[in-house]
Amino acid sequence: MRRLLLVLAACLLAALPLPSALQASGEGGGKEEYRLEYQIRGSAISRVLLLFPLRVFYEASVVVDLVASRQEDGSICFSYNDLPRPAYILRTLGFGGKTLALLTVGGDEAGGETFADELLAKWRKQAPEFASRIGTIKKFPHRLLKTGPQPFSFKRDAAGHYRDFQLGLMPRYRHHPAKTGIYFNVFPMLADLLTLLNHRFVPGDRAHAFSTPLPAEWSGDPLDLSADLNRTAGLLEKVVKSLVTVEQKQPFRLSFRVAAGSAEEIEICGEGFPDVSIWKGFMIREMFRRVRLRQSDGGLLADEIWLGIRNQKGQGGYGRLLLKRKNSMEDPQ
Repeated sequence: MRRLLLVLAACLLAALPLPSALQASGEGGGKEEYRLEYQIRGSAISRVLLLFPLRVFYEASVVVDLVASRQEDGSICFSYNDLPRPAYILRTLGFGGKTLALLTVGGDEAGGETFADELLAKWRKQAPEFASRIGTIKKFPHRLLKTGPQPFSFKRDAAGHYRDFQLGLMPRYRHHPAKTGIYFNVFPMLADLLTLLNHRFVPGDRAHAFSTPLPAEWSGDPLDLSADLNRTAGLLEKVVKSLVTVEQKQPFRLSFRVAAGSAEEIEICGEGFPDVSIWKGFMIREMFRRVRLRQSDGGLLADEIWLGIRNQKGQGGYGRLLLKRKNSMEDPQ
């Protein structure tokens, strides 16, 4: 059973997305609408002691609509506007992955049930190697509680640092005070990921990055994600915090370039394939970043991060985070 918990912990770590630095502005002091979403997914199929089958699957996803406005001190305030569809965690339980749990939050009861049925139907097609072994499906619907004047908000100061986080979004089990016994930290996870938004995607001082033409290529900052992964992974599953300590063997850098540009906007892409070990054979295999900005003021149009972590057997997963201005023409994938 201890082996099962360790593999599950690795799969959850493999699904951690790492957000990126953003810049948002409201032209003329007005407000702009943004959408922040992430998906993490990890899986493993193996055997313990060469005899006992092990099947682990985990997926979490959240979509939040935000409003951004510029403050007098030059900072940008992002605040919660809506939860456009239920947030969820979909995961197997037990040693052999024969029980599937679906935790959802948001929407009314009827709409939540429809969303759950559609999600499960899609999952069966996308993961038949797990769906074929499922004997029991347990659904845990939650209500969304919003507390405080700002259920979810944060600031980006003039120097590009993110601070003043407020989190008042909480899932409450519909059969409260009964408890599910399963971690459902989808909103604290989102807030925690936002503390990672200070990774640079332009050379030099960001405040003056666009005062001169960008070079054809440049390297990003050295990245050691050990502390970030350890802090964030503890929100995914209790076993991760108690049994797993990530130690990245050496830092790596993303290689950036201007991928596309016009009079209205610029797109910057970064990529890295470090194959750097972090825990018991699991490695950071690839990390991608894509940022689209307005040429006129550097305002954010879209910012995307992809992180893949796997071992030699292909066990592991990925994480993806996308922040985009809602009325920008952005690739939906």
